[in-house]
Amino acid sequence: MTRRELNLMIFEGTAEGVLWQPRLETWIGHHQAKGTLPKRYQHLDYWGIYDALRCSVRYAASVGLESYEEPADVVRTVEQEGTRHITTVTTPSGTLRTVEQDIYRDGELVNRRIHGFPVNDVEGLRVLTDLVERQQFRANVPAFQEARNQLGIRGEPTLFLSSSGFTDLIKWHCGLVQTYYLLHDHPAEVEAYLEACDRRDDRMLGAALQLPCRLFNLGDHATNEFTPPPILEKYLLPRWQHLSQRLHAHGRFVHTHWDGNSKTMLPYLKETGLDGVEALPPLPMGDMTLEEIKAAVGDRIVCLDLLPAIHFLPHYSLQECLDFAKRVIDLFAPRLILGISDEISQVGEIEKVEAITELVDRICGLPE
Repeated sequence: MTRRELNLMIFEGTAEGVLWQPRLETWIGHHQAKGTLPKRYQHLDYWGIYDALRCSVRYAASVGLESYEEPADVVRTVEQEGTRHITTVTTPSGTLRTVEQDIYRDGELVNRRIHGFPVNDVEGLRVLTDLVERQQFRANVPAFQEARNQLGIRGEPTLFLSSSGFTDLIKWHCGLVQTYYLLHDHPAEVEAYLEACDRRDDRMLGAALQLPCRLFNLGDHATNEFTPPPILEKYLLPRWQHLSQRLHAHGRFVHTHWDGNSKTMLPYLKETGLDGVEALPPLPMGDMTLEEIKAAVGDRIVCLDLLPAIHFLPHYSLQECLDFAKRVIDLFAPRLILGISDEISQVGEIEKVEAITELVDRICGLPE
């Protein structure tokens, strides 16, 4: 059996083993750029490192879904003012301006953070809604097939769809506080934006279903703080149910991404219609125990990840990391795609990844 075959079988409910699928992109990219890869990996490329670790790959083939705007009358400009990166988007309905702060270390750009959100009032929200209405999508089947061929037997391709319109408002457009002020002061306009996002999602899904892809991810970034139960019930739960039903009608599987404190959201998982949930960092990183997560997912919903990223830092022992991984396998297999919640950091210890590879191999065997 290959890693790709097992990946799909876990979602189909026919698997007996566990797929070890940590997200290593940040760690690999950092050490390749710095020239600090361990000697045993220095001669290997991205694929070679995954293969040497005998790990599956999750998102390397998330291509083939292309976006464009119609009508194509949106103008974007980018300028640099000192350490600030400014993007201006102009449409016939108005202009949005995003200010990002560049973070340098030893003269090297290491991060870029939003310093000024583009939507600060209801007029800005209307411009954003106009932009969402203009988003269109098309499938590029050859691009997807080429990426799938490169991925090979390492995993079943998983394609990114969209985050919820509500969490996008928090992450990219308004920030947490301003999103809730807008919802309180201008609920009709916020809901008009969210309805536009729902129509956008249906257009996106129409194009995505033209690709020969079976697995999809909604990068929702839902958390207790972003989406408490009243918000989840009104704006996210109906969306998950609708998208799940549409994908299931075409024989596809879909999972969401909950990457923070999620304890108050767990009781809703079985209502979502989703096939899986990604990340869900448990204690000591999040606010949930493994037992609470297991009660929420039951024996139907696939869990992706569940190993806290902080366990891969030096102040946790290898034995602590292995003991926790063994508990996760015992509780969640075979509806488990074992990984790191949600990625190993640049300073994470790759030796622990190697040790978990051996642990999984001893317990249930590693696929090809």
